[in-house]
Amino acid sequence: MTFKLLIVDDESTMRKGIAEFMNWNAIDCEVAGTACDGLEAMEFLKKQEADIIITDIRMPEADGLALARYVYENCPEKKVILLTGYADFEYAKTAIQYNVSAFILKPTNKKELFEAVQAAQNKLATSKRRSKIAKEEDAFLKEQFLQVLTDHPYRPQFDEKCEKYRLCLNCYYIAAFRLIPYHDDISFLKKIIIDEKENAYCYRYNNLIITVYFHSDFEKIRANCSEIETIMRTLDSRKISVGISRFHNMPSTFRQAVSEAIQALTFNFYAENNVSVFSAEKMENCDLTAENSLDLFQFENLLLDWQFQDAEILLRNIFAKFKRNFVNAGEAKTICSQIYYICSRITIKKELSPLSSDHLTAIRDASDIFALEQAVTELFAAIRDCLSDTSTTQSQLAEKAMQYIEENLSADLSLEQIADHLHISASHLSRTFKKTASISLTDHINQVRINRAKELLRGTDIYIYAISEMVGYHDATYFSSIFKKLAGVSPSEYRNLTVPLHCPEPAYNSEPVDDSASVNSSGIKNNTSTAGKA
Repeated sequence: MTFKLLIVDDESTMRKGIAEFMNWNAIDCEVAGTACDGLEAMEFLKKQEADIIITDIRMPEADGLALARYVYENCPEKKVILLTGYADFEYAKTAIQYNVSAFILKPTNKKELFEAVQAAQNKLATSKRRSKIAKEEDAFLKEQFLQVLTDHPYRPQFDEKCEKYRLCLNCYYIAAFRLIPYHDDISFLKKIIIDEKENAYCYRYNNLIITVYFHSDFEKIRANCSEIETIMRTLDSRKISVGISRFHNMPSTFRQAVSEAIQALTFNFYAENNVSVFSAEKMENCDLTAENSLDLFQFENLLLDWQFQDAEILLRNIFAKFKRNFVNAGEAKTICSQIYYICSRITIKKELSPLSSDHLTAIRDASDIFALEQAVTELFAAIRDCLSDTSTTQSQLAEKAMQYIEENLSADLSLEQIADHLHISASHLSRTFKKTASISLTDHINQVRINRAKELLRGTDIYIYAISEMVGYHDATYFSSIFKKLAGVSPSEYRNLTVPLHCPEPAYNSEPVDDSASVNSSGIKNNTSTAGKA
């Protein structure tokens, strides 16, 4: 790093000599400014940055001692080097109480001054490292405390820690942010929230980012959340959803507020802008902790992702917690009822046959924890069978993906974008599509685009670069590369070799994909050619 110097001396010759005739670049320094006395130096420091101040001791208005005291009281992170004559040396040493970095006798020796500045640099670097470590430790401990507040009821002894970590929980909202599709790499999302949030603090809670807004201006909070959503979508091509709690005005409801924010995420299915707000009416007869809400949230995402084994393990863990903590019957049944509603919501999303209401009746009528567990086990088996109907669901999924590709051929299609449109994970879409269509999604997109490009080359006089844009390739060179790989010739060669549409198409001597191969109703060729990756 480069350190900035402020040179202070009432003698213009000395000031100019130190500022202009010493090779400060050699020791990673630059002169940020000069001043003729202590008062001018103080004004400079109020407006501009300087890391090290080199100052004479004897000056009019305010001397070097007064300047050293000002730095000590107002910006103690900066270092001061005092230049003093022999007669003033003992007087200058009284400035040691102001943490002066070095005292140098005049006439100033260049080597000695460089060494003093380098010593100050080392002190500054060490101080910054310690400050950074202390800041990181403080942030870690603060985040650990917020995790405790999220998972445990509030206790009086928490008041002291709230004060220590500057958490004023007398006026706040909670917002929960999650990635769409669900993903565990949320570091970039956290960075955007940290950069864009106002009067707030955020921390990670499993695969969510929980943000505490320390004010009561709801519209400002909603606008900030919408802005973060827009930035994330623009910079990372991924969407997020946001759930916002009700207003809270006491530390003891922090856990409830986080739970409300997580529950509000489930309302995003009906929200137009991916920002939804908790409503007590929507969650009637439902009193969940943040941990409960997170379990249900994860369960829904696992089902949407066809990860049945993990979803089953999560259900077993939920019941293990019921038994371990002797959760009362009403609360356990409330949570299990929410599991039923999650399953029903998924069938609606995926346009499947609705689940029988007998499952909900069995949950409500369960006489003990074992009967309740059996009812939920049967419910899970029903939703798993419903989602696992490969003869219909997976083929429908592939067909919907193909239809979306056909309708958006000129757009920047990606696996993640199509998966998001279909409300599933990218990995599941990739596996299901290849299993159903016997071709990767990327290869299918390339085939459909090149087939459409061939039609345009044969039947129109549109420029090749324009055709490239029309079929979704925004780089004409890349389009030509993919085209040649699939067709065996370049686009211009293909256009020159083809004859009008009413005439037979000539054969090629290269090794092209057979353009005359039949294409099924979904746009997939019946041959088994190898396609290049987009």
